[in-house]
Amino acid sequence: MILTILGSGAALPTGPRRCSAQVLNVNGFKLLIDCAEGTQNGIRRQHFRLQSFSTILISHLHGDHFFGLPGLLSTMHLCGRTEPVCIVAPKGAREVIETTFALTGNNIGFELEWHEMDFSEGMQRMFENHKCTVDAFPLVHSVPTYGFRITERPWSARAVRSYCYCCDTAYTEAILPYVADADLLCLESTFTDEYAPLAEKRLHLTAGQAAQLAAKASVRRLLLTHISARYKEPEVLLTQAQAHFPNSTIAADGQVIEFPHRQKETPQVG
Repeated sequence: MILTILGSGAALPTGPRRCSAQVLNVNGFKLLIDCAEGTQNGIRRQHFRLQSFSTILISHLHGDHFFGLPGLLSTMHLCGRTEPVCIVAPKGAREVIETTFALTGNNIGFELEWHEMDFSEGMQRMFENHKCTVDAFPLVHSVPTYGFRITERPWSARAVRSYCYCCDTAYTEAILPYVADADLLCLESTFTDEYAPLAEKRLHLTAGQAAQLAAKASVRRLLLTHISARYKEPEVLLTQAQAHFPNSTIAADGQVIEFPHRQKETPQVG
């Protein structure tokens, strides 16, 4: 499993940080997670083939997570795609894309397979193939927003690895059972702790809050993302997070994270 960060910033793109988009490679199967404006450029910079993506996950319909999708699908068409694309997204995404294409006369030459999320509690299986499963669960934000838990299919004696992506959300311990024991939890960290009242108002997290959730969920590693443009030196976020959860890192555009293999634990006898 290999994670590549295409965009790690919050609502406003900056020079070093573009808005949210990631690629997760699960044993050769590539998932695109969120698709902000500029995602196509990020894909090209990291030398991915546009046509290598057959499954796209959209956490919510705010522009800094979704506005790149119409352009990406159009480019896939212009480059001759004929294979279907599966899109997992909140209810309403299909209407936005179909309306956009209808009004612009943009007909694409491949099928879109929609899996729209419309639930407010629990966790639901949204996608699966022979490489991985994708489960979704609701977060707390100003529009319907979902987190994802992506789990690889079992491989021989190796322990199954999992990746959780939660962006955007207010502080809620309701997510703990859904992200528990993940190998890597990518969690939004828009503000430093002194902006906690603003984070609460805007339904976002501080670095300290993100780390507290990671600790309570017993994840192996925390990756902070969705960094506000106000932080020119975001190391302060990392310092605040590590005070609660030492194994924290901060995302950067172009960053590549490999998930180490783990052996299955042998049950204790007696």
